[in-house]
Amino acid sequence: MKSRNRISLALLLTMALGFTMTSCMNEKQGKDRSTGKTNEILVVTDTRQQWEGALGDTIRAFFEKEMPGLPQPEPLYNLLNVSSGDFNKTFKKLHSVLIITVDPSVNEPVVEMKKDVWTSPQQVIKMTVKDMDWFNSTFHQYRDVFLKLFSDLETQRTIQYFDMAKSIRLKELLMDKFGFSLDIPGGFSIMKDADGFLWLQQSVHKVKEDIHMGIIIYEQPYTDTSAFNPDKIIERRDSVTMLYVPGPSEGSYMVVSRKFILPKTMTTQEYITGYAAETRGLWMVVNDFMGGPFLSYTFVDPNNETIITLDGYVYNPNGMKRNFIRQLEAIFNTLKFTGKPIEK
Repeated sequence: MKSRNRISLALLLTMALGFTMTSCMNEKQGKDRSTGKTNEILVVTDTRQQWEGALGDTIRAFFEKEMPGLPQPEPLYNLLNVSSGDFNKTFKKLHSVLIITVDPSVNEPVVEMKKDVWTSPQQVIKMTVKDMDWFNSTFHQYRDVFLKLFSDLETQRTIQYFDMAKSIRLKELLMDKFGFSLDIPGGFSIMKDADGFLWLQQSVHKVKEDIHMGIIIYEQPYTDTSAFNPDKIIERRDSVTMLYVPGPSEGSYMVVSRKFILPKTMTTQEYITGYAAETRGLWMVVNDFMGGPFLSYTFVDPNNETIITLDGYVYNPNGMKRNFIRQLEAIFNTLKFTGKPIEK
């Protein structure tokens, strides 16, 4: 068990800091496993001048916009650029590739979206356009689709790496307690186990201050749709964290912070349950100085008349938080009820 925990801690820290991850052969696909840092997209342009000009500005403005719900600005993705003449075998191993070709001879824009072209898992998107006008209109039309494809790939990669070190003990605990499972990496400790509530936390020890990533799960009876009201979601979170999630000093406890960024809730049908309320914001500790971002999904248990909330938080003072939040997103997307994947 100790060996498994050390492996999972290394995986978590490696992915969170965005280090390049590689593996051996993907036997299922018969292809080498893709490489590259987490949350990174390679953009291939005809020339370096295109990347440094208006075409590159348009791509950067979309993919490098700030990720919501973080205490400091962090981009959705980090972008790399290479010209088509330098797009060799090494670059073709990367997991997320966007290719832009400007060809005056084409009669209409062409958008190709393919998986596992050179390696696996991999998402390759290629746009062929006649000129900048066509590029602008086509990119604007498809950019949200591109973003979802790249985001889905990041989730897939993270889940695959977590699968190497998932905790069977925690998976079985969740099945017995809530009737569903999550693929949670080993290294998470049980901080509090109460009726309808579970608090897990994983820590990475650093010289100045430890990094914490936590998962809070709680349920309540489902009465009506007011459970998805943003104010109700925040009130419910505060009520359980005040009761069960103490801070490091006497009389301290976790609550939602409204000081700098207001929490934001939006309904989504993109979550694995098909419908959920997604909430992003900041948390703080009353009577102490801890804080960071959190992400939660609130949804109806299809097998019981209960509302479930999966909540994840990050504590990484003076450090980047984006990759940790993405890890939590991936963990929450391994949700399974009664041992079977949810079908949308």
